[in-house]
Amino acid sequence: MKVKKEDVTFKELVLRKNTKNKQNISKPKAGASLEKAVKNVKQIFKKKRAEAKAATKKENSFIKLKPKQFKPQKFKNRGIVYVGHIPHGFYEEQMKDYFKQFGNITRVRLARSKRTGKSRGYGYVEFLHSQVAKIAADTMNNYLMCGRLLKATYISPEKHHSGFFLGINWSEDKYPRLKNRRRTTLSRNRLQSAGDHEKYVQRSLDKLSTLESKLQAKGISIKFQPVDI
Repeated sequence: MKVKKEDVTFKELVLRKNTKNKQNISKPKAGASLEKAVKNVKQIFKKKRAEAKAATKKENSFIKLKPKQFKPQKFKNRGIVYVGHIPHGFYEEQMKDYFKQFGNITRVRLARSKRTGKSRGYGYVEFLHSQVAKIAADTMNNYLMCGRLLKATYISPEKHHSGFFLGINWSEDKYPRLKNRRRTTLSRNRLQSAGDHEKYVQRSLDKLSTLESKLQAKGISIKFQPVDI
């Protein structure tokens, strides 16, 4: 009976050792499988990000306009009429309303001053058809309007260029000098930082010193004493 018990205990020990070895072997396998899964997930995310970037690049390429598309369009069979000696009050809207009795008008441009935004007395009217433009020029040439003789001349297609209707139409409320004036007032009235203020003070002191040296050369001794410095 004692021998049997010893045999049983020996078998139990062997089984326990085998189970421990299996557990030790299975643990690194589980850890390796987890690492592989994490790597696979990371690769999937990388692929998705690369695909999303490629898709956004394609969309941006479709949205972006080529520089050729910004060039002014050349319309065929359109007639332009030069109108001179335009009276005061006969501006873009009035010109369009008056000349549309001859036919369809595509564009109207009145030349205005850069300094004041007021009319310079001439402009251009573009018609959809060149034959209509010829008729309008013939009928409106030397036409008396508000004490002035209008001068209307048809411009042949060979003399057409983009400068007739280039840029935005100016008005008395929006013209280049007014925009520049507003820009300068905003820049001058903005709050200065400490560094900019120091530079401004140093510049003014340098100007005063140069003025003092010029007066000293002419025999006038004056020393400027700035306030709050």
